[in-house]
Amino acid sequence: MLKSIFFFLLLALTLNARDINVETMAADAEKSGKYLLVWLHKTDCGYCEAMREFTLDNEKVKAVLKKDFVFEHINVNDGDTVSYKDFKGSGKAFAKMTGYSFYPSSLFFDGDAEMIFAAPGYIEEDSFLVMLDYVRSGAYKKMGYDGFRRREEKN
Repeated sequence: MLKSIFFFLLLALTLNARDINVETMAADAEKSGKYLLVWLHKTDCGYCEAMREFTLDNEKVKAVLKKDFVFEHINVNDGDTVSYKDFKGSGKAFAKMTGYSFYPSSLFFDGDAEMIFAAPGYIEEDSFLVMLDYVRSGAYKKMGYDGFRRREEKN
């Protein structure tokens, strides 16, 4: 009986697992004139839940994300498989490989699946909008984020 319960639990977890190919998603995003945003988070993370509730659910943020980004979330506690260049593994291993195993983390990719900007930690709505603008405007090609942010604060 216990083996049967374990089997069905394992089957249920496997059926919910996703295969996430960052390179394919980044290329598809570029074809539609967008960037890829991969948001790393985990279950039972207060900062992750707060960012989901207050930042990602903000109407202005949602509008910008819809218009200029392909948004993919990876819960590192789920059984997803992530493929990225020569890497293939769990969401948690992907986070570690990228150097962003602090949750939540926001990773931005261009059409070549190059990580062009990343920000670890909880980010409030206004700051997140500045980050989104930094990426979508292409400013990351010309200047660092801190300079862009200071320039935006002056305006």
